Formats: sequence, C-alpha cells, structure tokens
Amino acid sequence: MSEQSSMENFLASVGQRALPHNPMQRVRVLAKELAEGAAQGLWGVGIGTFRGMPNDTAVQQYIQARWGDALPNLGILVSYGYLSFNAHAGSSSQGELVIMKAAFDLIDEGEEANIFISYKRSESSAFALLVLARLKAAGMEPFLDLALQPGDDWERGLRERIQRYQYLIAILGPETLRSEVCLREISWAIEAGLQIIPIWHNGFTYVSGAWDVSLKVDTALSKTHTIRVIEESALGYNNALVELLNRFGVTP
Repeated sequence: MSEQSSMENFLASVGQRALPHNPMQRVRVLAKELAEGAAQGLWGVGIGTFRGMPNDTAVQQYIQARWGDALPNLGILVSYGYLSFNAHAGSSSQGELVIMKAAFDLIDEGEEANIFISYKRSESSAFALLVLARLKAAGMEPFLDLALQPGDDWERGLRERIQRYQYLIAILGPETLRSEVCLREISWAIEAGLQIIPIWHNGFTYVSGAWDVSLKVDTALSKTHTIRVIEESALGYNNALVELLNRFGVTP
C-alpha cells in the first residue's frame, strides 16, 4: 500500500470518530491519534517543529484534515506528558516534539465514546435495549432514556444532555419519524455537532423528501451511512450490531 493510500485510510478511519466538545477530551484525542499515526508508520515518534508547530508534511496533512483551525494547544499535551519538546541547539525557532508513552497508552484504552440512543418506545424498545447492552459490554457509555417524563423542564434537560454527547444513534422504524420527540432529538444532535448513526429496522427505509422533517434532518438521514437490519431475525440484528461496534473500532 502506498504512503498516500495509508494516509487516506488513516484519515478516513479517524474521521469516523466525532470530536468531543470537552477541551481536555480533545487533547486526549489529539495525543492518541498522533501516537496511532506513529504506530502505523505515517510519521516518526519525533516530529520536527518550526516556531512551535509541526513541519512534518504527513502530520500537517493530518492536522489540516482532522482539526483545521481548531487544533488544541500543543503545550497542553506537553504539560500532561503526552509530548515532550526538545529545542534544537543554537536555534530559537526549530525543535522536535517527541510522542511519549502516555500517548501510546491511550491507544490501548480504546475510544471513549459517549452515545445517546434515540428511539420510539412503542416500536423499538426491545432493539434499543439490545443496542444499549452491547455497547456497554464493549466498554462504551451509551444513554437510553428509560425514565424521563415530559414536563416543564423535560425539553431543556434533554437538549442539554444531548449536547454533552459525541454520537447519536437514531434507531428508525416505520413510525419513528412521526414522533415529535425523536425528531427533536435528532435536530438537537445535528445542531450540537454530534455524529449521527442511523439504524433502520423493521422494514424501514428512509426516502428523502417523503417525510415532514426539516432540511437539516432530511440531509443527515439521507446522506449519512446507514446500518440496516436486513431481516428481522436474531442473525439480522446481530449483524447490524457487529457493524455498529465496528464503527467504534470494536471487533466482537
């Protein structure tokens, strides 16, 4: 495999992970992915710098594709022991960032994915509970609304909760998109920048323009890669769950 293909595969892989909102979680993500790139041979353990920023071409390509203008302060990674900085003797502008063991240790921890599961109780409760159990067994932190009741603070509380997550799994059956609550959850997740993972089951297929939903919801549900329960059987549901776990880097 060529270096360019390896980089494209790496960027596609990390790009499937939603960036967390918490600043310190973002620092951990950057440290982990720098270590992953080094482990895959895309760049070295030592990364040359100019005026405090990496000048390695592969690292620059990763930063631009993954972070754009939102790159965490590299000094924080140094402070937490993920990187160390060695200034070049006799130079005030050049140096080297060294990826430390603490960053490589993050690879073994797996992805700390915070996941909100959206579903319509009357048609998807059993499947939602199965998704919840499999994600928890894989060491993730899913949330399933089993007890929240509508009231004065219900909408605000639910919206604030969704904003703290990285992913929203939208379990979609034939009647789900007739639920005002489900539509709100999906809309709030899009507004908050969560990565949406639709799962179709019970014969549901989303057709753009066929539902009374906002443009942003229609775009998210029609343009996003969908996991499908091909047949309503134990095997069909298990295959969908395996695909879901693979999205989070877990191989059952």
